[in-house]
Amino acid sequence: MCIRDRVSTQSTGRNKNNMSPLLILSISLLCFTLTVEPTDNGVGRTPALGYNSWNDFRCNINAEDIKSVADAMVRQGLDKAGYEYINIDDCWAAGRNADGTVYADPRTFPGGIVDVANYVHAKGFKFGIYTDRGTKTCAGRPGSQGYEKIDADTYAKWGVDYLKEDSCYATQDHAAAFEQYGKMRDALNATGRHIYFSLCGWNTWYSPVGWSLGNSWRIAGDCNVWDNVLNAIDQNAPLADNARPGGWNDPDMLIGSTPGSAASLPPQQSRTMFSQWAVMAAPLLIGSNIRNLSPFDLETYTNTEVIAVDQDPLGKQGKRVVGGPLLSGSKFNVWARNLANGDIALIFLNNDSSDSDIACDETCWSAIGFTRGQQVTVRDLWLHKEVGTATGSFTARAVPKNGGSTLVRLHKI
Repeated sequence: MCIRDRVSTQSTGRNKNNMSPLLILSISLLCFTLTVEPTDNGVGRTPALGYNSWNDFRCNINAEDIKSVADAMVRQGLDKAGYEYINIDDCWAAGRNADGTVYADPRTFPGGIVDVANYVHAKGFKFGIYTDRGTKTCAGRPGSQGYEKIDADTYAKWGVDYLKEDSCYATQDHAAAFEQYGKMRDALNATGRHIYFSLCGWNTWYSPVGWSLGNSWRIAGDCNVWDNVLNAIDQNAPLADNARPGGWNDPDMLIGSTPGSAASLPPQQSRTMFSQWAVMAAPLLIGSNIRNLSPFDLETYTNTEVIAVDQDPLGKQGKRVVGGPLLSGSKFNVWARNLANGDIALIFLNNDSSDSDIACDETCWSAIGFTRGQQVTVRDLWLHKEVGTATGSFTARAVPKNGGSTLVRLHKI
């Protein structure tokens, strides 16, 4: 959960030295990056795979829900597909004890968080939880500002493996935000437990320094509808070089198409989101009605060929090689991702109102690093078969309209 309109921002006033805001930010980033070390906590070498409760339950979450999620993920084989984290989002915390330690809502988590964490671990998963770098979470629960060490120690004691830290009720001053996230990073590392640290600041300005603060960082607002998805894609386009093993641009949790969840998309848009996120080397955190996944969504989320693209060990985020900003009216996009064995993953996204052929032409072919005469085999990752060869260009035929896509893997011959 990351809701911009509920954030309390800090007024900065007029700069007395008449320095431009861009110059101030540049100086802040320079000073910051010169005084920190990269996050190296032993996790996040590939993007996180798992589940997050927000797009499924919103605030209506309890211990039995999370336990049933763990059961469902095992029953549906999601553990065997590589998903490892089960994360509770906002609304689990109720207050703080006299010693400052946070405690779970006794009505919805009567056995405390340890009870849930132990259950999740017993099912073979890792367990994640949520906080905020401000005074309160986005839903008004206790935030971690001023309690970073106490909270980190508490989470480690509970067996937490993943922490998402939001940015509501917190200053939006860049340097101060970096400092606050740095405090939690240091506190988590000091526990000695390997805890994946997920920053949720919903802005692109986290991306250049994200690697020094955590394992992933949100670069756009919440994805609830298709236009939000397009915005996240557009925001991520210039940020590819900031991603690397151990730190990833995060465009938000996935949205499924199964009825009964708090957020949903039409099936083909949901599948496109999954494919696009894989090419963008993004965390894949399922946000659907996981306990009753439709056959279509289960097929989507267990496609190991697409997951392999997301988890490719080279760790290079894909880049847009055809088209422009989708939210500004570009009808077609082609994105390419270089893979460790020399293959290229290509996604052809059609945001037009009719089915269309979309080409990676000679200019695109050159942009992805192929010579004009390079011949490749083409494998469709949703059909799970080779669909031919190509030399010098490739055209995806009849890509479905209104957010449909084709995802292929090119292998040099």
